[in-house]
Amino acid sequence: MTQFDHLVGWVRNSMLMMAMVDYPYPAEFFGDLPAWPVTAACNIMLDEMDESGDEMAALAAAAGLFYNGTSGTKKCFDIYEDFIECADITGCGTGPAAVAWDWQCCTEFQLATPSNNVTDMFPPLQWNPKIVGKYCSEKYGVTPDPVRASLNYWSADFSAASNIIFSNGHLDPWHAGGVLKDVNPTVKAIMIKDGAHHLDLRGSHPEDPKSVIVARKQEVALIKQWLAEGRAKKNRFDF
Repeated sequence: MTQFDHLVGWVRNSMLMMAMVDYPYPAEFFGDLPAWPVTAACNIMLDEMDESGDEMAALAAAAGLFYNGTSGTKKCFDIYEDFIECADITGCGTGPAAVAWDWQCCTEFQLATPSNNVTDMFPPLQWNPKIVGKYCSEKYGVTPDPVRASLNYWSADFSAASNIIFSNGHLDPWHAGGVLKDVNPTVKAIMIKDGAHHLDLRGSHPEDPKSVIVARKQEVALIKQWLAEGRAKKNRFDF
């Protein structure tokens, strides 16, 4: 990456991560973030524009919310310390968890999605399987397998599957790669209007939106139904 591309990656990573964890209450999943961090970042940007009129300062302040948190004390940001280039263009984070995700992206998943400034709001940033393959080969001595994830974790056809719930939040950028419609009577898709990344799997909270409360009730009802049906089927074959 050039210095400019790395700066774009730093901003892109911040925006995408805050969108992913756009929870209705303060959380520390990826940092010390306020409730509805996307809205908070937009307000920070608008406030900076009102104060200084400097667009770059406003962008840095908004993106900095993710790296600094609500109680951070950073006055300056080191984009090479905050954002580490990896096989996932949106960023892998830092520390051991980041290395693990980077390795997965080099072996199990292909996340070679570029920015094009047409379907997204970011400057064009080239990223494709060839670039990812070169990066992974140089760092780990491996290259992504384009069919491994399809064979082991994913398939375009779930029609023969049963008793699966695919839940996705509309606020989570990852939902675009999810199963968004029911596949058959027992492979169900639940969309959560005001949900971010796996909000339904987090503990209940007084600020939970109605959509996630309804989704959890649906999930519990389906699981209870499938367990009851499984027990009934087992009992029929017990002698």
